[in-house]
Amino acid sequence: MTDPIIEAHNLTVLYGRKPAIWNVDFKLPEKQVIGIMGPNGSGKSTLLKTIMGIIPPSTGYTKVYNQELDRVRDKISYVPQRQEIDWDFPASVWDIVAMGRFHKRGLFKRLTSEDNDIISDSLQKVNMLGYAKRQISQLSGGQQQRIFLARAIAQQGDLFLMDEPFAGVDIATEEMIIALLKEMKSQGKTLIIVHHDLHTAQSYFDHLVLMNTRLVACGKIADVFTDQVLTDTYGGKLTTISKISQELENKEFPIRHK
Repeated sequence: MTDPIIEAHNLTVLYGRKPAIWNVDFKLPEKQVIGIMGPNGSGKSTLLKTIMGIIPPSTGYTKVYNQELDRVRDKISYVPQRQEIDWDFPASVWDIVAMGRFHKRGLFKRLTSEDNDIISDSLQKVNMLGYAKRQISQLSGGQQQRIFLARAIAQQGDLFLMDEPFAGVDIATEEMIIALLKEMKSQGKTLIIVHHDLHTAQSYFDHLVLMNTRLVACGKIADVFTDQVLTDTYGGKLTTISKISQELENKEFPIRHK
């Protein structure tokens, strides 16, 4: 692997005394479509939020582009889970996508004609330009997901972190999103996606991170998408949590620093 785009070292996140992710180490390659998969409650979304600095780690650290997050944040676009958004907030589709440009320009600076062209182009890419004046509360779930993808595209980052972008969307939207992601990969972008559907993993992803609180496997899809690895990932959830909880009981929790 060339220099990794993201790496994690001894990464642990506790909620109270319960581990969300436990002692995770990995390196991820750039210019790939990478899936993060595992059973419910296995730490997938927590991992993404920790990389983004939304949740602080209990131990360990991550690096992006071999640097601290704040030094490269302008290169990163983050798409949260749709249910985390207040869809009753009074904003139009255009307003939401324009937020992707404030990330570059600054919150109180007037958008330029170039910015407006980028917003239009981003909406066009997700087939939503005709909805630009619509209130976001009036959109379907699939349309809402397209809007947040358009906002991420408008940021013009190189690294995209997406938390369940296919959840609750219709088939047409899912097919449109995956086609767009593959086009973005061909342009040199890196896409890291929390995903739950094993049936589509092999056709969607080049590389896979499999989580079950601990890291089970990380590598090229051909190497890690095996019966044994999937059994280890999805078959041992309760056993894994039990073992980690026992470790916490048996010793003081070690604090690790960089």
